Amino acid sequence: MSDSNDPILEQNPDFQAVLNAFLAAYRPILDKEVSLAASAATLIKESQAHPPTCDDEIELAVSLFEHFYTKDVAVLVLPDEGRQVLGNPDQWDWCYRRILCCLIFGWLVCRGPRTFRGFAYYLYQYWRCVRQALGEPVSVPPTIDEQRDFSTLVKILAVAYAPSIKDQVKDLEYPIDIPKEIIAGKIDCDVDSNAAASVFQRLCTPEASRALFGKSFEKIGTAPLVRNCCCYCVAALEFGCCLGRAKTLVQALRCLKEFFLQLRHCFQPLIAIIDTPPACSSLTFVAACNDLAGIEIDGSAAGAGFSHYSLSYSVGGPIINDAVVYPDCTRPPANPSSATPVNSGILGYLDVGLLPPATTTVTVYLDVFGSGGLHLQVNAVFNLAINAIEITAVATVDAIVGQDPFNASPSVIKMVKNSSHSGLERSVGGSISVTGSAYTFGCGNQMTQYQLAAFGPASGAIPLPAPAPSPTALGGNPLISPVVYDNTPAHPWSSGCFLSPPTPNTILNGDLVASWSTEACFFPLPPYSHNVPKISTTQKWPSVPANAGGRYVVFLEVDQAPITPPHLPVVPAGEDQIVVWIDNYQPVGLITQIGNVIGCGDLHLKDYVGTTAQVFGIAWDFPIDVTAAQQIPNDNFGSYALSYQKNGGTMQPFLTSDYTPNGTPAGTPPTVRVPNLWQAAAPTPAQAALLASWDIVTALDGGAPADPNNPCVATNPWQLPRGCRCAYVIELVAGDTTWVNDGGNNNSTGPILFAVNVINDIGT
Repeated sequence: MSDSNDPILEQNPDFQAVLNAFLAAYRPILDKEVSLAASAATLIKESQAHPPTCDDEIELAVSLFEHFYTKDVAVLVLPDEGRQVLGNPDQWDWCYRRILCCLIFGWLVCRGPRTFRGFAYYLYQYWRCVRQALGEPVSVPPTIDEQRDFSTLVKILAVAYAPSIKDQVKDLEYPIDIPKEIIAGKIDCDVDSNAAASVFQRLCTPEASRALFGKSFEKIGTAPLVRNCCCYCVAALEFGCCLGRAKTLVQALRCLKEFFLQLRHCFQPLIAIIDTPPACSSLTFVAACNDLAGIEIDGSAAGAGFSHYSLSYSVGGPIINDAVVYPDCTRPPANPSSATPVNSGILGYLDVGLLPPATTTVTVYLDVFGSGGLHLQVNAVFNLAINAIEITAVATVDAIVGQDPFNASPSVIKMVKNSSHSGLERSVGGSISVTGSAYTFGCGNQMTQYQLAAFGPASGAIPLPAPAPSPTALGGNPLISPVVYDNTPAHPWSSGCFLSPPTPNTILNGDLVASWSTEACFFPLPPYSHNVPKISTTQKWPSVPANAGGRYVVFLEVDQAPITPPHLPVVPAGEDQIVVWIDNYQPVGLITQIGNVIGCGDLHLKDYVGTTAQVFGIAWDFPIDVTAAQQIPNDNFGSYALSYQKNGGTMQPFLTSDYTPNGTPAGTPPTVRVPNLWQAAAPTPAQAALLASWDIVTALDGGAPADPNNPCVATNPWQLPRGCRCAYVIELVAGDTTWVNDGGNNNSTGPILFAVNVINDIGT
């Protein structure tokens, strides 16, 4: 908002007249509240006689603003330029009545915290109010066309509302910086107080106006008055919203001042303002734009003659727009400008991933264009402090933030997401990546190195290790050697081959398991090739040794020092951490007996007519930490499968109905350990348990020989005709649910083989 501390405005006769009109309209509301405060009995009686409803709130808003916003007030709030443009309110009666709707809607929607659905409900009331103001009231029930128009408005609202929701979700998922910002004074009682402003502005786009006005759009949608009325409406929406949040009359007075000042902007021929950048502009993550990492540019691009605006920038060379992103997430060259006016809001962002590495200063240019060839350009210098320090995934599995599943007391952690089990973790293993960003630069400091280490394992899972940042001795088990940045020939911020543009050597949303390496460059002339230093991100963390695991904290630390020599002291610039269950244990598999056969023996099918051949063995996986709770992902046994093969033929799977793990009913899924023991040591053969109750006769009996000349050739090649014998191999495979090697494989064992000589002696 504009500066509302304007003593000249307070002495303006028009302002005082409008303020008196507001107080006169507001006084009856205050008087009623005072009367209700006379006694508890009076208040209780009123609440019982007239319990509050949504209609009461709307009626109160209508009463307040109809008494306040008369046609005289509608003119008095305007600057001289606005009165000249608009003239007498009778000439813009439809606009006057629309502004009244804007005031009411702004007040209602900001009276309390509103969800998207609550916002949509008041948008419905606003839409009905505007249609009534245009002399085309909404039908009861709304017609198909009217329903389509309102649906369009809700979709526009969703697009405008989404950024604030996604930003809040990101804050909820990753609240680590909020305490720091509160302590530093960056978050106070006014935080996000203008969050609705961008939503209000979107409701004045041509698409929104068409849905809002309906059939009346054809008559007024292209008139010059529409643009002026739209700006007036946005100012009224923000004024109503400000009043809805105001808790005292002093705050209401400030709202009225801002209303006056914003209307001055509306009727300037053209407005181009870049708000004074902070002394040190920090990185903003914009969830709505695919988690854009950008520098926010605030200001105004509007005015009576506004057509569109564009952003560009320079980092000491030509003026370009490659890194520009507009508030709707569009970018050049597909969208080199924005046609949506901005009043004291977000003009756009600079995508730091597209700025040259080690950029500390950027000059931003705002060009605003208007009708009749109007053009204004302003610029501002931004000093950047890029602080991108975050782990976003491990083994390519996304990170989430939530309550520690292994700690009953409130303990919010970042962990590896288990997409199959909401709120729980997923174990990973093998050679894996750690995805994220490790980059800090600007405002007098530069990154010197980043470190990545694992701390643990945490016996029993509770408590987790608590790493302490240290540029000289981080501790733990280093995943990599510290990645050093000193802008020397060995560690440049960017590098590339001759005639090819240099690319950054910093890690932004990449694999943090990296090191300095070289890249071969080739020339058509001697010496034909040479090497240039380059960050290699093709490495993987081998996690922990085979047949080992545990719950670890993977810790990222980025260190920085002053840009000016001697570049001391080196201190931690920031850190992030994630809890990771590492599992490199291989499952254990063994078949010990089928029916009455213990390996390489003769199995007579006649012994199993009317019954099953029990398959005993082991399909078992180690707990990652036997001292911790037996739950996902510590308990991550996946499943086992049995199949059989006749004399080198094609494998045939056991039927679902054959599985009876640990003696459970037939058809029980084989997704539990056999034997079902929670212990540190693998079961011994003596502890083998029931894997399946195999309907072996149905599976293998080929009946009477189909061809007397070839009596042991069955119709189904995996079966055995009666009177014949053949060697069979039964196969067992067991696996867990651990995500292995970045690719989604699992730890598994098998095939485990068991040979038996089957004799089909049924009927003999």
